[in-house]
Amino acid sequence: MKIADERITKYGLALLAIVLIGLFLRVYQLGTQSIWLDESVSISISGLSVPQLVQAAAPDVHPPLYYFLLHYWMMVFGTSASAVRLLSVLFGVLAIPMIYVVGRQLFNKGVGLVGALILALSSFNIYYSQEARMYSLLVLLALVSMYFFWRFLQQSNLVSSVGYVLSTTLLVYTHYFGWFVLIAQNIYVVTLLLLSKNRTYKLRHWVAVQAIVLALYVPWMGIAVNQASQRLTVGESVGQLLQPTIVTIIQTFGIYSDSSVLLSALFLALSALSLFAYKRVRGSMDWKAPLKAFESYSWEVHIQDATPVYFLVVLLLSINVIPSVISYFYTPVYYYRYTIAASVALYLLVGKGIANINYRLFKVVVISVIIILSALQLPWNYYAITKPQAREATSFIDANAKSGDAVLIYPGWESQTFNYYNNRTDVAVKQIYYGNGSVDIQSDVNGRDRVWFYGATGYGTPIENFTLNFLNESYAKIYVNSYYGYSVYLYEKRA
Repeated sequence: MKIADERITKYGLALLAIVLIGLFLRVYQLGTQSIWLDESVSISISGLSVPQLVQAAAPDVHPPLYYFLLHYWMMVFGTSASAVRLLSVLFGVLAIPMIYVVGRQLFNKGVGLVGALILALSSFNIYYSQEARMYSLLVLLALVSMYFFWRFLQQSNLVSSVGYVLSTTLLVYTHYFGWFVLIAQNIYVVTLLLLSKNRTYKLRHWVAVQAIVLALYVPWMGIAVNQASQRLTVGESVGQLLQPTIVTIIQTFGIYSDSSVLLSALFLALSALSLFAYKRVRGSMDWKAPLKAFESYSWEVHIQDATPVYFLVVLLLSINVIPSVISYFYTPVYYYRYTIAASVALYLLVGKGIANINYRLFKVVVISVIIILSALQLPWNYYAITKPQAREATSFIDANAKSGDAVLIYPGWESQTFNYYNNRTDVAVKQIYYGNGSVDIQSDVNGRDRVWFYGATGYGTPIENFTLNFLNESYAKIYVNSYYGYSVYLYEKRA
């Protein structure tokens, strides 16, 4: 009993240390970088009253749960960059002990602990735990759904059923890629039906909980269908949602490994090892005759824990392959950050691969290499400029604008980031969208002695060039500066 207590204490203390490290890495320099467009959308929608929030979320491209949570969070903590991002930090930190619980449930405590360590150090997950969007919540709820799913398969009682229904319903109300977690679970259940006669759950119970999840989603179903019908236009306009290829998926798997080639190769090797256990049955090293000694070695290799490994592989592939197929045959829906829930499946496979290594020293070496390679990627999160500098660009205009100036925002939706940082109420903010012509621009600048152009990069140049050419005809360009993601021009009317 004493040994068991010592092990509990050892694993508990190790998990606590990992959670604290993960917390520090997610809080560190939380408000350093500017709020960017997607975050400003979150703040704008969440700042509305609840009825208005529902209406504003309907034309958006994501379900509303995160906006509801952020709405009440901002009522308590405010709308500063650090405050709104802190909610995502909370979800990201909670996901660390949750992946430990799932890893322990599927395999053992050691696997859960390694999975928690990799998640805590993951630059990919840290990045989205520091963003006022729903992605860290997506990871957390995917893990909770996985936990209750596996518990349901072991014993389909009231607790597992209710826990699964609630967590999975919240998951699909967080992000549409939550449905691919649900699909992966159903693929796994169908596989069990076809290949195994020994089941600890009743099929009708599984069908019932799936039906309840669908029924709870009915209030949003019509809106979801309408959003899906508009997805192609949105994807083409922002230039992000494209038809993925095999290379795209491989690159996404690399992003799960923090875009490190060495770490990706190591994760791939350990994931392959997750299915196989081995042990030496005979042979010993004789350094005086190493070749002869090597010939005496014999190993026994066998498949171990195939069922949970298969589940994780199905989850990993479903979240990537199914939306890729949809993108190819129907409409672009694939983007790497949408697949973030698949990363935890990879981390658990890596943890299982490490657990299958028989030599303790070799395990320590492998874990140490993972820590070092992960740590080498962390500075990119904190010291590289990765978010468009709306704060810097807007602050310059705030400091130098004169009363009555006009600010032309291109594209028009970037006015959300501008307005978030803008403190000047004496300037006229005008939005320029695709298709605006000279008449619209003329009316925007009519009677203005000074005109600012606040243009976001990456949207194409025809309208921007048209606007600047129009201004050059009647105004003199007296200032231009480029920020990461933005260009700022100042024009003064010619005498």
